[in-house]
Amino acid sequence: MDLEPESGIGGGPVMPAGLAIFVTVAAMTIGLLLNGPDILETALRQEAGWKRTLAVAAAEPFAAISRTLFLDRPHELFDLALGREPPASITTTTVVAPPTTTAPNITTTTAGLREVTAADPLRLFIGGDSMVGQFGPMLQNEALDTGLIEVTQVQYEFSSGLTRNDFLDWPSRLNDVVAEQDPDAIVLFFGGNDAQAIRVDGVWHDYGTDIWLSEYRRRVREVMTQLTEAGRDVYWMGMPLVRSAEFQEKVDVMNHIYRSEAEAFDGVTFVDSYPVFAGSDGGFSEYLTDDNGDLVDMRLNDGVHLTTAGGIRLAKVTLEVIAANWGLS
Repeated sequence: MDLEPESGIGGGPVMPAGLAIFVTVAAMTIGLLLNGPDILETALRQEAGWKRTLAVAAAEPFAAISRTLFLDRPHELFDLALGREPPASITTTTVVAPPTTTAPNITTTTAGLREVTAADPLRLFIGGDSMVGQFGPMLQNEALDTGLIEVTQVQYEFSSGLTRNDFLDWPSRLNDVVAEQDPDAIVLFFGGNDAQAIRVDGVWHDYGTDIWLSEYRRRVREVMTQLTEAGRDVYWMGMPLVRSAEFQEKVDVMNHIYRSEAEAFDGVTFVDSYPVFAGSDGGFSEYLTDDNGDLVDMRLNDGVHLTTAGGIRLAKVTLEVIAANWGLS
């Protein structure tokens, strides 16, 4: 007697269990190879520790094979076909109406700055970590509205900063910016991702230790020295008030380093964002009043990053500082 083949849903044949497992594993492996570089980059973004070490070790072979066999090209070509750009480099010209702002506590400098005209506009670069996300494009909008400032690029990299130069070397990136874009002025915004372990001579040191404080200060000073010696006018953004009391203590430490180091350079201006976002009691406030007297949400749910409205608010204040330094109306 002939036996009917086993059928699945709808009467179709059932795939043997062994073959099904093989197909599943093969599909997962292909997916890992096609996305190997992206998976490795995600692993590298993690904070230092055993979890990051294991993740990087697991991702590196797939990334290496993917690049060697050019398996990452389809993903890149697909992104290009859709007009996508990597999040590290974003430029926008959207114009948004600005709200009322509060003047910050700022140390300014005007020495040695050239005359700016519509025919020869100020060339401005804006860069940093994820804090630039909403702020950078809004500063670009405000700057372009003046007719006297040309923004060479708004560039930011999530999870980067001065602590994790193993993930992204910002001094090297800024050297490229100076050489390729030749900006007159540079706005930098760090601190959102820097309160974590730092590596010195191959050894990781926890945030807040004497070695961490000394090394982080050295790295801030290194960037300021590098850019001022290259003849650039630098605007170093201070971190705003944050919701978490624990993180606020770390923000205070980083802002103290930014401010005290900036005071040692004629070409560096520290822009204090505390009063820009302080509530009526001087503390953190997610909502602030706009021109119409309405409460507007200025902060994302994490209590650290800015909304678009918050980005506009800080952008207006920052532009006023730049305009004052350069004598722009």
